[in-house]
Amino acid sequence: MSLLFSKIQPLIYDNDNFSEAFDKLLLPSDRIKIASAYISEESLMELKSILDFYKNEDKKKFCDLTIGMHYRDGFTRPQYEAAKNLGEFLAEFELGEVRLCTAFKFHGKVFSFYKKNKPFASIIGSSNLSNMIESRQWEVDYIFTDNKTLGKVSVLHEDLINKATKNILELPKPEKFNENNGLLEGRTGVEKLNFNDLESYKAEREGAVFQIPLKAETKSNLNAYFGKGRLSTNGAVRPRPWYEVEIIVPKAITQLQGYPHSGSVFSAITDDGWKFKCKVSGQNDKNLRSEDDLKTLGRWIKGRLESAGILAVGQPITEEMLQRYGRSSLTLSQTRDPETWILDFSVEN
Repeated sequence: MSLLFSKIQPLIYDNDNFSEAFDKLLLPSDRIKIASAYISEESLMELKSILDFYKNEDKKKFCDLTIGMHYRDGFTRPQYEAAKNLGEFLAEFELGEVRLCTAFKFHGKVFSFYKKNKPFASIIGSSNLSNMIESRQWEVDYIFTDNKTLGKVSVLHEDLINKATKNILELPKPEKFNENNGLLEGRTGVEKLNFNDLESYKAEREGAVFQIPLKAETKSNLNAYFGKGRLSTNGAVRPRPWYEVEIIVPKAITQLQGYPHSGSVFSAITDDGWKFKCKVSGQNDKNLRSEDDLKTLGRWIKGRLESAGILAVGQPITEEMLQRYGRSSLTLSQTRDPETWILDFSVEN
């Protein structure tokens, strides 16, 4: 048995974290069984990319995923679409199933790794599936390798699947989805503003205003997920994160008077009340991105399209989608404070 600790300042230890251990155990396995209380659309897309990498090889990996809480607590639309998308992928290539716990709320987090139908390790602790790609809170997990514990956990997986769950593809689509009001809640470097503070920032608008076009080109800008992937520690080539976005601003705009120069970091105040840092970089000041986490700006833009029911997780953004949403540009407005700008992607109801 060994301990896994998250690596978040100021508590960083030599132990592997959940993500590192998951990758190491995944490499020699041919099947994984996962029971996770909660999931995120990002972690489901990551899991699908791993399985997709191996699907046509002799070393293909099978996966059975049980989602423990969302059947009763509800899904956001992106969560459900990502779960169903993964379920359809697993069914198409006969690699496993995505199942929802329908008999009760299952709050456990259990990840088991098999080789030739025999479990050789299980991770049990506080990490949900989302911790495989990023840790926004400090988690503690154990790796078990003794046969007695592995046998009991294997029985748990089988009983849970056979007695308390149903395949997501056999269940009706939810009649309603949870509102994604916490779009950027808990993100690194993001602050949620109250109504009065937001209005105060908006009242400070003064000076230059730039309309930055959003280009829906394939494999770039908004669609970086479909571009060149990255090599992971277990040898798989994975897509860039679903919400990773970097806006390419035309030279005709960056050369206008007042546009932030390369290297500038400023506080972006969004029309719906989020505050995070953005950075301008690149030749001709062409790159606009969120500073602390490339996924913050992307989650804000894509999340608006997802919440509107226009973009489904795993789909490329198209010009037609932007037209349906109601706009194909971001408005960047100067304020009296040179280090604060207003970022607007709102549409009229």
